[in-house]
Amino acid sequence: MLIFFVRQDQAAGWGAVLGVLTAAAGLLLSQLERFFGPRAGGSSPKSEADALLKVADQLAVAVREQWEAEAALRRLNDPWPLNVSWTKEEELTDPIYALPAARAGDARAARAARADVPLDGDLAQVADFFESLPGGRLVILGPLGSGKSVLALTLLLELLERRVPGRPVPVLIPLNRWNPAEIPLEEWLADQLATNYQLGSPRHRDARELARRLLHDNLVLPILDGLDELAEPTRPQAITDVNGWLGRDRQIVLTSRTNEYRAAVLAGDAVTRGAAVVLQPLGCARVEEYLRGATARPRVRRWDPVFAEMRDNPDGPVATALRTPLMVTLARAIYGDRPGDAAVLLQPRLATAGLVEEHLLGELVRAAYPDERRGPQAGDVQVWLTFLARNLSGRDRPDIAWWHLETAAPAAVVHAPAAVVGACVVGFVFGPVAAVVFAVAVLLLAGDRRTERWSLEGILKGPMNAWLRGLRESGARGGLLTPLIGLNEKTPLERRLALGAGRVLGMVTGLVQGFVVYQTGGLYRAVAEGVGLGLAVGLADGYLTISTRSEPSEVRFASRRGAVAFVRHVAIGCVTGVGVGVTAWAISASWFGVLVGILVGLAFGVIDGLNIWLDVSTDVTLALSPRSTRRAERLAALARSLTLFTTIGVTTGIAYTFAYGVRAAVLPATVFGLGYALADHLMGLTTSVWGRYAVAKAWLALLGRVPWRFMDFLDDTHRRGLLRRVGAVYQFRHVRFQEYLLTWHN
Repeated sequence: MLIFFVRQDQAAGWGAVLGVLTAAAGLLLSQLERFFGPRAGGSSPKSEADALLKVADQLAVAVREQWEAEAALRRLNDPWPLNVSWTKEEELTDPIYALPAARAGDARAARAARADVPLDGDLAQVADFFESLPGGRLVILGPLGSGKSVLALTLLLELLERRVPGRPVPVLIPLNRWNPAEIPLEEWLADQLATNYQLGSPRHRDARELARRLLHDNLVLPILDGLDELAEPTRPQAITDVNGWLGRDRQIVLTSRTNEYRAAVLAGDAVTRGAAVVLQPLGCARVEEYLRGATARPRVRRWDPVFAEMRDNPDGPVATALRTPLMVTLARAIYGDRPGDAAVLLQPRLATAGLVEEHLLGELVRAAYPDERRGPQAGDVQVWLTFLARNLSGRDRPDIAWWHLETAAPAAVVHAPAAVVGACVVGFVFGPVAAVVFAVAVLLLAGDRRTERWSLEGILKGPMNAWLRGLRESGARGGLLTPLIGLNEKTPLERRLALGAGRVLGMVTGLVQGFVVYQTGGLYRAVAEGVGLGLAVGLADGYLTISTRSEPSEVRFASRRGAVAFVRHVAIGCVTGVGVGVTAWAISASWFGVLVGILVGLAFGVIDGLNIWLDVSTDVTLALSPRSTRRAERLAALARSLTLFTTIGVTTGIAYTFAYGVRAAVLPATVFGLGYALADHLMGLTTSVWGRYAVAKAWLALLGRVPWRFMDFLDDTHRRGLLRRVGAVYQFRHVRFQEYLLTWHN
């Protein structure tokens, strides 16, 4: 339209050129989508179902490997599992728990087929007990530390051992990450599967979409651990959401503390057709048998005074405290595995069961780190764990995730490297005042999620999600839009649109600068100055258009599945650059606009295309770990940074070489190349998840809040039984230990 008003005599010709370019790009992308996408014979319903079954089988292997390793670290079978028992919780069991799944029109037959299922048992028969439930819905209740999580883990491993292909895969998921008021259960379950397992299939680039398919086809059996760890007002809504998702024939396992579940049921509903069982306290004889078997023979005699007290006073403080599996395992770790004297438990200062429990919790770290000559000292470990309990974990965010470490450091410190490097680029073009303004703005605004909601990406998120949801619900495939804007890409559409808007703004400002310079300085100088200013503006406006990466990513070079995305972004960059350049040509009657547009558009297109090409899902389903996610994120950050440095440095070097010569081009090429490589809001090293983590870790280690080898420390505390690993994050082994650290004073 601008061409028409400025140069009406040539508007038709150039409009045709732009139309041909756009049509050619769309045709090329659609053909590439067809060529590199699934083959014509590979998209039948049967092949789709077979591919999904294969993913489910891979998921089963990953889940089994993950939790077998965790069970070994927890020493659940050393010397044998602590055999907890349960009885039926009559009041909280749905009266129709024994009815098989009712089909339409045969409710009477279902009532006639009601099974007589006893709800008493123990750990040794947990899998048989679960499979005997007609509805396959079990609610495990008990007080804090009664062994609910261990029972759920044992059930998971036994069901995996019995599983045959095509059956649901049991997956243990802690519920404390869920907020029912913000996200539906199915969406949250899909998010947890995609986050904790590297779901991969040649037919699905989006891991969350693959997780949704697994849940929709009833190929996942969720074992939801810890309803009581949700905020109290949300628990009734959580049970309602669970019932809504279960439908007619889905299975589920849910654990909770008894009183919290009872309060939620009174305020709402029980799990439909759910059998509720409550774990029983351990008897003195069973505790004595276990501790004798778990303690080396020369040290068994140290337990004799404790066992005698438990037999003589079964309701005394020691016997009462050791009725839960948690306290029994703590006593074993402190006095059975170490040369301590268990008679300390009989001291007069431990006159109540609560004091005995506090004593065991307080001695846990010293028992886990007994030798101060090798490894960190127990006192330092206690300080570090207390810092994590107070700053990195809690009810709102129970996970200890390495990428959350930045939240424990001042935001100004975390974003200082990006602010300084970005200010160098801005100052190189606009001068020192603009550099200071940019640095201050980044330090004040970066990292604040409230301000990121007002970025262009945050503004577009709601409308784009609504449009895509309507597209999916209508069954539409998107037509030509699918290859043009990449509806199947992993990166959210609103992020790519906001990024594109920022790139266009950079190109437009570069063209304006080039036009001004062209009036007196010639073509080559106009191109160089236009490229320089456009890159500076593109770097700066990235902090206003897109939000900061908040979760780790990975890069994998997938030549087939990533080629379409790469060509798409290069084509969009080139077409946009040509369009802006032709518009500038129409205004200035010179070719500098076309050159600047193509050069800057190609640079941005190659950068974004390589970023999308490398950032793809894999074909193998694996259980993620904290160390593997950090390694993948570090590789991703370095790969993106190197891509930026090479592309921006070469582009700037070429432009400035033609204008000022090779020697004069070295400095701007270095400034822009390193500036983008380190401070670009999308792909820069210091703005990446790993870069911000590295800065935060260094700051906190200098203050003594965490050790320098932070990941090694987390791995070590996990091996020593102080933390547990849940997918890619750690959590405190038990909420009682975390609560103790929150009240501990150095």
